[in-house]
Amino acid sequence: MDDFDVIGFTAIICLFGLPFVCGVTAIISRAWVKISCHQKEIDLKHHMLASGMSADEIERVLNAGKGGEKESPSEVWPEQS
Repeated sequence: MDDFDVIGFTAIICLFGLPFVCGVTAIISRAWVKISCHQKEIDLKHHMLASGMSADEIERVLNAGKGGEKESPSEVWPEQS
């Protein structure tokens, strides 16, 4: 290979190979994070069951941070007269 072939090959790798590798890495990373979060949630449920919590208590704990009912600002910061 002479210099022209190496430069062309490098350009093709950078144009097509690099975005492909980045895309595959992003897909694998996202799947890994989702699996990890799911496993942690399962472990938490098992721990809560082992500690004797009822199903209603577990549901309330798991839904606590998901933003069910929103309080209005007036309920959070009542006006002081």
